[in-house]
Amino acid sequence: TGLDGDVRSLSEELSVQISAKMGRISGFGFEDEEDGCSDGDDSAVVTGSSPSSRRITPRSMAALTSHILYGRRQSPYFVEPIVAGLEKVVMLREPSDDATQVAPRSCYRPFLCSHDVIGAQSKSHSFVCSGAASKSMHGTAEALWQPDLEPEELVRVCGRAFLSALERDCLSGYGAIIYLIVANDTGDNYGDSNAGSSTGIDGCR
Repeated sequence: TGLDGDVRSLSEELSVQISAKMGRISGFGFEDEEDGCSDGDDSAVVTGSSPSSRRITPRSMAALTSHILYGRRQSPYFVEPIVAGLEKVVMLREPSDDATQVAPRSCYRPFLCSHDVIGAQSKSHSFVCSGAASKSMHGTAEALWQPDLEPEELVRVCGRAFLSALERDCLSGYGAIIYLIVANDTGDNYGDSNAGSSTGIDGCR
């Protein structure tokens, strides 16, 4: 019941929908092979539509979340979910004069998308905010965030933004748990790490 019940209900509905789509032959945004989908950048190709993979891409997860929330717009879940993950891209490099063939280089790029209660999306390459203290948090995050932050610096900036916003909103409680999502050493899977991790996202920030 209440907001916690809405969060649990949405989570369960997402789990059911993902499980059903994973079993389809046609697939649904499951990352494995390249599909040539561009994200407005001529130097990068976003991958993710192979039916043989078992990991849904963040972009497809955001689309599914938006679809479910909009489908319940008459009696909505009172939640504002955020989808955050690492999206695999293939960097297309121009061949140099002394090289006849250059293989594309794949890496991971952050994907951030917030939703309102009826599924409207707000995407950003820097940061997104959601929830009761989002207005206070947005201003603090805008002042502290910088491009190409190191993992330890990013965790520190997020912690300061969270606590600063929570101190100005009595309905949000206090304290925050921070999860840092990084690519693993092989660059093939998602993983989480603490602030002391030395693993980075090579070439795509």
